[in-house]
Amino acid sequence: MGRARKMRWALRQRAVRFIRSVDRAVFWPKPDGTKGEAFFYTAPGRHVYDYATWQQLGGLDYGTAPLTHENAFVWFVPTWSNVWGGGHYTLFRFAAHFAKKGIRQYIYCYDNDGRYPLAQLQADLDLAFPESGVRAIGIHEIQSCDAVLATTWQSAYFVRAFPAARRKLYFMQDFESHFYAHGTQSMQANNTYTFGFQGITGGLWNRQQFLNHGGQADAYNFSTDRHIFFPGDENGDVRPTVRRIFFYGRPSTERRCFELGIRSLERIKKRFPDVEIVIAGLDGLDDLPFPVTKMGSLTLAKTGELYRTCDIGIAFSGTNLSYLPVELMACGVPVVSNRGPHVEWYCKDGENALLVDPTPSAVEEAVARLIESQSLRQNLASGGLHKASLTTWEAEMDRIFDCISVSEVA
Repeated sequence: MGRARKMRWALRQRAVRFIRSVDRAVFWPKPDGTKGEAFFYTAPGRHVYDYATWQQLGGLDYGTAPLTHENAFVWFVPTWSNVWGGGHYTLFRFAAHFAKKGIRQYIYCYDNDGRYPLAQLQADLDLAFPESGVRAIGIHEIQSCDAVLATTWQSAYFVRAFPAARRKLYFMQDFESHFYAHGTQSMQANNTYTFGFQGITGGLWNRQQFLNHGGQADAYNFSTDRHIFFPGDENGDVRPTVRRIFFYGRPSTERRCFELGIRSLERIKKRFPDVEIVIAGLDGLDDLPFPVTKMGSLTLAKTGELYRTCDIGIAFSGTNLSYLPVELMACGVPVVSNRGPHVEWYCKDGENALLVDPTPSAVEEAVARLIESQSLRQNLASGGLHKASLTTWEAEMDRIFDCISVSEVA
């Protein structure tokens, strides 16, 4: 059986996961030409949200008596399968830090359908942030509190309905309406930015999107854990020869531009056959058109170790910049990413990254320049190390805490 046929079969399997339609059965042919099994699918993430009362959503009735607000934050968070994932881990990082300020921190998974028992979620939190006191709770455990925080556009509809908080905040890590084609979901996401919540946004570009919808927000800068993400060479010197290229490949996340990366890497591998291609985050395809080393999902510590073995890092962002380029820079790895204001608020072309047009040939040429020029790699690595050194997570979290504390007084 030819490689092209295998690739088509794998891509068809992927298409089933992403198809958006009504429930029905589809039969795909197997690679040997025989009739495959039926796939039954439901359009993912197609729930239409509406305004509702807290009781209609299953919450408690707090009555009409004056409420005594607990000195606590309740974070409305989607369920997770990997506590180390960048978005979730950042939420929990902030919650754990705020807990050190004497404010109790609760995590409520608004979309938990019972697949993730509270005990399992709590075990994950305890593993990632031991002794932080951050606690996973169910909907009937939510009491009147100082603040509730939306963390996704879907969660904002739940936070809007919650009647027993003094303040409502929006922890916005990405401009989520850009996750979808313009339609119901994108409009419902944009609608949440008009709810009047105080914004806490990841980065300056994200803040501007929130302001464009009439809201007020403070932005935190992207940072790294310096005990995890640091250069392999204490002086930040790059290796003389490129042996390993890293790519963050996640087919299930459209904004990470998996197809662009694979087509680019195919060209790079043909041109530089001795260079090893390492892909982390791969979660869909068993067959690729070139040899790769697949790492899957890693803990933060393992991620830092992996980056230090790589000579070039490729990380695309179709919406707000991901944390990967920042972490690669902190490890002294030259970064290739795409152009656009959602990236360029942090990545500066020729200073701490090479920014390219979204075409395989442009990516190939940028990587070729890096492979063939140690001085270019060194300049970008040094620029990235400098940029990553300008702040820390602790400093950013303290600043955000001060901002929301000032707003409380105001």
